[in-house]
Amino acid sequence: MNIKVAIVAASFLTVSNIQAAEWSGFAALDLRLFAEPAAFAEQNTSFADPSVLVQPEFRQGWNNGADRFTAIPFGRYDSLDSNRSHWDLREFNWLHKGDGWNLQAGVGRLFWGVTESRHLVDIVNQADFVENINSEEKLGQPMLNLNIPTSYGNFNLLYLPYFRERTFPAANGRVRFELPVDTDNPNLNGISHFHPDWAMRWSRTFGDWDVGIAHFSGVGREPRLAPYFPDGSPFPTTLIPTYDLINQTSLDVQGALGNWLLKLEAMTRSGQGNRFAALVAGAEYTQYGIFESSAELGLLMEYQYDGRDTSTPRQASDAPPTPADNDVFLGTRLSLNDEQNTQLLLGVTVDLNTQATVVSFEGSRRLDDVWRIELESRLFKNIPSTDILTGMSQDDYVQIRLARFF
Repeated sequence: MNIKVAIVAASFLTVSNIQAAEWSGFAALDLRLFAEPAAFAEQNTSFADPSVLVQPEFRQGWNNGADRFTAIPFGRYDSLDSNRSHWDLREFNWLHKGDGWNLQAGVGRLFWGVTESRHLVDIVNQADFVENINSEEKLGQPMLNLNIPTSYGNFNLLYLPYFRERTFPAANGRVRFELPVDTDNPNLNGISHFHPDWAMRWSRTFGDWDVGIAHFSGVGREPRLAPYFPDGSPFPTTLIPTYDLINQTSLDVQGALGNWLLKLEAMTRSGQGNRFAALVAGAEYTQYGIFESSAELGLLMEYQYDGRDTSTPRQASDAPPTPADNDVFLGTRLSLNDEQNTQLLLGVTVDLNTQATVVSFEGSRRLDDVWRIELESRLFKNIPSTDILTGMSQDDYVQIRLARFF
């Protein structure tokens, strides 16, 4: 009888130790409207590209909050671009909080970086390029993530057992390169998808300054794009994404000085042609309480430098192409801090060598407790034929999103 009572009591304690499951997420309808007809014959001729997406989120905690399971699947169906119709596990992991450490195992997302216009040091997750060319949308990454906070700084150690290829628009899609990227025939240079990658980062706050130093060793997330020439043809028809083993060491710094935020991301990389360095440096000034209201207005300016070899003709061993080699980014951010959480961000990036210009706009506003409307636009101006973005010259678009949160 005592044994039965003990078993029942233990079962009750175990069940009572499990926290209530948390469900959230959103579903949305996106409508992209293009200002000009497609530039290439194989592209879809429609000026409108509707798509739907869903991203539910599930979290379950237990052991008095010391353990947590998280699942965040993602899926999109796009009416025009077959590659943009895709699904992914953004997160599917278990997190355990120990005494002075925590460990996450499974599929996760991890962001490193401080700048607005380009994230040089954010290398753990692969970019979901069909979602947005700004590379801010990321695919889930299988990982073991050990985090150890100490008085000497925070130590982040990662084992990444599986490599994921970058997504790209299909030949019939919009906002693509001049030649379509053949994602069905990538060149991994004999590297297995199960190649063990490693990353580590140390970060610490010194007064008003946050400093991070990181190193990554493994399969580079940014592929080279090698032109493919069919037999007997002098003209390439596609680009082959080619992946390499790289080593990248990076530094990120952010300083808060009154109304100013000073920002720096810098890195050096080997394994893709000659070793090169790149940086993004700038500042953000925020004026609070504009027009005697609760609104905030931020002014942003950043300089982008990239020292990778861009000489022509390019060789197969060259580093991946980039439009951000000597560019200036200017932007403004408006947060009304109202009940509808209205936010606007306008940015302009100009290449100082060619005057190629990319204008971006993002805005969002809550309609009620569960509905939100978002607006996004990107314009490509003065893009020269030698620029990697030349294929997008006629892909100016406005995207309207109606999202429902649950």
